[in-house]
Amino acid sequence: GNATDNWVKFGKNASNQDLYWRIIRTNSDGSVRLLYHGTSTTAENAYISSSTAFNSSYNDSKYVGYMYDSNGTNSTIKNTIDTWYKNNLTNYTKYLSTTAIYCNDRTGDGTYFGAYTRLITNKTPTYDCTDTNDKFTVDSSTGNGKLKYPIALMTADEVSFAGGLWATNAPTWYYYNSANGSSTGSIYWWLLSPHTWDGGNTVIFIIYGSSFPGFLNGYFASVEFGIRPVISLKSCVKWKSGDGSASSPYEILETTSGC
Repeated sequence: GNATDNWVKFGKNASNQDLYWRIIRTNSDGSVRLLYHGTSTTAENAYISSSTAFNSSYNDSKYVGYMYDSNGTNSTIKNTIDTWYKNNLTNYTKYLSTTAIYCNDRTGDGTYFGAYTRLITNKTPTYDCTDTNDKFTVDSSTGNGKLKYPIALMTADEVSFAGGLWATNAPTWYYYNSANGSSTGSIYWWLLSPHTWDGGNTVIFIIYGSSFPGFLNGYFASVEFGIRPVISLKSCVKWKSGDGSASSPYEILETTSGC
């Protein structure tokens, strides 16, 4: 819902600006999942790119994959996210979980993928990820071990648990900045969850911007939208200060050795 106490200030970008995040949830490994919110709590550009395709190719169901093919080809969006991480967050890797799972759930009947059935048909979101191939992790002990960096995207199920609704305006915390405006302005942004394959086009879940606040929908993978990455703080990091409000976000105690 409309959480106002889930703000975190963590890390600095390549321009030495503070980075802000919103807590999504805790993960099964105890780490804390964070959604990117740019360089201020009032940001209206809380994305690392405003115009990137999920996959520039779209005419095969495999292109719903964050990675795909037997050789592990990166999606278009993964390349952009990994480049941003390399340029901005590598100094903070020691604080981030490598066992946290980011679920690119490709289960389904060949037309409708898992999140479509759960959220649109059955209204039963879940944090579970049933297929190991879809459990994107850095560490292979908990998932597929295919991630180079511990970063990915929010899922449609996580949006649903946060108050998001299919094809309905839902201006909850993932939509708002601290000034009660859109965190991404009018920009739509990608989720990690596949939606459908119609025989000619791959469709991925997205969130609309200010035109339809917090609206959960699906769109063709080759269209260019915004990217709001997700990371997970290790369960062992220490809290230093803050109460989670926008004026006093949580901060972790940074040490030279991490934990």
